[in-house]
Amino acid sequence: MSDACFALLPRDGLSAKDGRGWYTSEVGRGYSLPWPLPTTVRGALRAAWGHERMADQRITLSPETWERDSARVVLRRFIALRRALGEPVFTRAHRMWPVPADAVRVLDEAGTERLVRLEPHPGGAATLGPDEDDAREALWHPRRSARGKPLAQPLFWPEATMVAWLSGASDSLVPEREAPPPRTDIHLAIDVETQASQDSMLHSREVVEWLRVQSRDAGRLTLEEWALGVSCAWPDSAKGLPHGPLGLGGRRRLSDVERLDSNLFVAPDGLTRATRGLRLVLATPAEFQRGWLPDDFERVAGAPPRYVGRLPCIDAPVVLRAALVPRPLEVSGWDMVRRQPRATRRWVPAGAVYFFEKLGGEDFTADELCKLWLASWGGGHAEALGQVLPGVWQPPRHGQGA
Repeated sequence: MSDACFALLPRDGLSAKDGRGWYTSEVGRGYSLPWPLPTTVRGALRAAWGHERMADQRITLSPETWERDSARVVLRRFIALRRALGEPVFTRAHRMWPVPADAVRVLDEAGTERLVRLEPHPGGAATLGPDEDDAREALWHPRRSARGKPLAQPLFWPEATMVAWLSGASDSLVPEREAPPPRTDIHLAIDVETQASQDSMLHSREVVEWLRVQSRDAGRLTLEEWALGVSCAWPDSAKGLPHGPLGLGGRRRLSDVERLDSNLFVAPDGLTRATRGLRLVLATPAEFQRGWLPDDFERVAGAPPRYVGRLPCIDAPVVLRAALVPRPLEVSGWDMVRRQPRATRRWVPAGAVYFFEKLGGEDFTADELCKLWLASWGGGHAEALGQVLPGVWQPPRHGQGA
């Protein structure tokens, strides 16, 4: 196996419902996702590997052989990137991160938009869940650090904003709205004889546009482009990098392939330091066996009861203090080999935040936080699911060891 790091730059937009893993359901209704899921990207990489193998060896792979052999294509890292059009290379400064659920964008009394934190504290109202789980009811509840009218959140934060937030910076001004712009494509069928539209043959599709106007200064347009940063493991016969444009999603949207430096995926300088509490932000959706509750965490009796378990790269057991988890993603897909729907998968969405303390009360070290950067948590490691961003957290003193 060989590792490869590259960026995928779609050039003709991406439909938000047409790829494996893109269509999700919520209470029986379909809705669009504004950003591709890691499973969609891994499916495109497996397809590219299979086509290259058949071209190099002048063979035809059966669907079953393709499915079995391409499983060795593993997606290790998956991040969003944004840069000004024409910049030669992507750097860590171009990284974009999903907005964490513990951040609230508010309009304060002075009319200023600000970011304020949701800080977990012991006590509060019960969650009134569907079952009698006393450990869940004992989780800490978030409180906003400042008052104001809540506003809609952007989809992404730039690198500098995310690093400041994970480092424990105080409330600050909100950055500009960050997201690749959507557009609506309208399609209709034309009758050949009448040259008019056919009845009942009009439909529309939401498309994510990967190029957008960043600014208009002195009559000049400044464009920016979004990309998918990928680190993956390839079987040796694939030569480590896709050749030519890659088809992404069910409609095989053409995407350029640009080589990346592996340093683009490392932790930022100056982020990690010792901290009494740990906040983990999901950079990609996570797949846990019991929904929102992380794997390897079990209820421990006490006063109050707690969830105690293990985290990747951390030797000591930890206590789950709080979990800020948005509505889950219920992801369905199509099995291209068996020609039937795949089982629906339920994921914790990117941006969810979990708060921990060590069971013995010790600090999390800077080295532990560094090892946690983009570590895989939960299931779906081959699909880059459950990648985490570690941050500092100072829990209330009276909660220590509670």
